[in-house]
Amino acid sequence: MVTAREIAHVLSPVLCLAINVVVQIAVARWGKWGLLKSVYLGFAAGLGALLAGEWVIAQGSGLALTDSVALLFVNVATYGMLGYCYFHFINLGETARRIRLLRELHEAGGVLALEELLGRYNASHMVEIRLQRLLGTGQIVERDGRYYIGKPVMLWISQAIVLTKRIVLGKRSEFD
Repeated sequence: MVTAREIAHVLSPVLCLAINVVVQIAVARWGKWGLLKSVYLGFAAGLGALLAGEWVIAQGSGLALTDSVALLFVNVATYGMLGYCYFHFINLGETARRIRLLRELHEAGGVLALEELLGRYNASHMVEIRLQRLLGTGQIVERDGRYYIGKPVMLWISQAIVLTKRIVLGKRSEFD
């Protein structure tokens, strides 16, 4: 017979993803922070709810400490992967060039000249925009005409993504 605690353990990452989504949307719409910070705050809220929920579920469950820790590890990993998928779902709509091209073409009534598209998607302009975003968020800093890593959070996340790709796909990137 499946117990309510077992069901709670299974559903916990999914319910916490729902918290992540609700908090992220609320912060993005009504908060004073940008999209990336809303994603961070949503993820943190879901993770906090997951940790608190797992602690509550573990209380009085009669499970050995090692079993509780194993369940916590699995649920944190599952939540992390769900959060990663949600981040990329948001990212797809915001930064994927194909999606943006289609959206801009639609907003222009279905017609844009090649010159106008090339002007909007100039490679040096795109790099400039990305550098400004990185500078604006403090992820990089500029000193004496050179760029340095500022806040390393995104670097750590990218390193975790590369490690995950190596483990799952056996590659560092899609170019390997």
